[in-house]
Amino acid sequence: MTKFPHTAYDEKNGANTPVLNAVRKTERILKLFTPGPIAMDPQTIAEAGKQSQYFRTPEFSSLMLDCVKMLQTVLGAPDSARMIFLTASGSGAMEASVINLFTPSDKVLVISGGTFGKRFKQICGIHHIPLESIDLEWNEAFEPGMLAPYENSGFTGMLVNMCETSTGQLYPMDEISGFCRRNNLCLVVDAISSFLCDDFEMAASGTDAVIISSQKGLALQPGMSFVAVSEEAFETRCKKNKAASLYFDFTSYYPEILRGQTEFTPAIGIINQLHEKLKRLEKSGGPSKQIACVGELARYFRAQLGEKTGFAFPRYPLSNCVTPVLCPKNNAKEIVNTLRYTHDIFVVPAAGDLADSTFRVAHMSPQLTKADIDQLIGLLAKI
Repeated sequence: MTKFPHTAYDEKNGANTPVLNAVRKTERILKLFTPGPIAMDPQTIAEAGKQSQYFRTPEFSSLMLDCVKMLQTVLGAPDSARMIFLTASGSGAMEASVINLFTPSDKVLVISGGTFGKRFKQICGIHHIPLESIDLEWNEAFEPGMLAPYENSGFTGMLVNMCETSTGQLYPMDEISGFCRRNNLCLVVDAISSFLCDDFEMAASGTDAVIISSQKGLALQPGMSFVAVSEEAFETRCKKNKAASLYFDFTSYYPEILRGQTEFTPAIGIINQLHEKLKRLEKSGGPSKQIACVGELARYFRAQLGEKTGFAFPRYPLSNCVTPVLCPKNNAKEIVNTLRYTHDIFVVPAAGDLADSTFRVAHMSPQLTKADIDQLIGLLAKI
């Protein structure tokens, strides 16, 4: 699926060393069951191999404006939404969104069910933005009733990862959106993992800002993130707050976007890939086909996992994008390394206290097939 030279990182020696089972190969075909970067489409790979053009030109501006319009459509964002193109990782876009939309005079509520919920809390702490959080234990499902104690409690905003990538849990956006509307909260949604994997529309959900990144469902190279901000949130918050940042001030980006440019040098190659990918999505009728494909792969993997192996997965609502796999023998690290170094299959280890008991299998890429899943299931069954 993805071709690389036949070396791999040796974690003990800190260097690239030959893979033992591939010494005689000139290249390896890696299967990426990872939640970003994911296996890229052939058309995207071809686009990535081209020379980047100079970008301060009318031609590039036209391409950018195409991207803005198509991205608004795919996100289900209103035409009035302010699109911000950041050459930054998803965490950079999370921080940029927080500092543009909130100040120390706000009070935000965070759903913290894993690594990225905690990241929102870290960002707020660094920037002295008061917060309270709904902290979930591992394997604990978020319930809409957990919001009840926070009704009419002086909150001005809410931060949520639609899918908590570290656990795979998919939060109920209808209930969360309803809570924010009732309480007049500015709702910021990290849809980085869910985008093009789960159904979501910015306008329909009443979201004030939505964050996505290039290396997830879009299947582009890593390096860019995109934030769509509602007109009201931009005018009443971003303009009023004037973020204390040179690089992340949305009010300096937006006038540039209107003319098809960015404030600073963008990742030009990724924008070219984005344009090509969005054109294909447009021709195929929109994101529904890709979401259906990812959903089918997720359901197939989970059914096969339960039927043919000794592994299980959590029973809280899961995103289509990733499945956490629970290891009854606490041998997750061994499984991850065996798949990687013996079979050229990449799954993702969990972190911290879950490192021994859990690994994750992502289904984000339409380049994955049921045959790939059958191969992985067969190996897990043997293990």
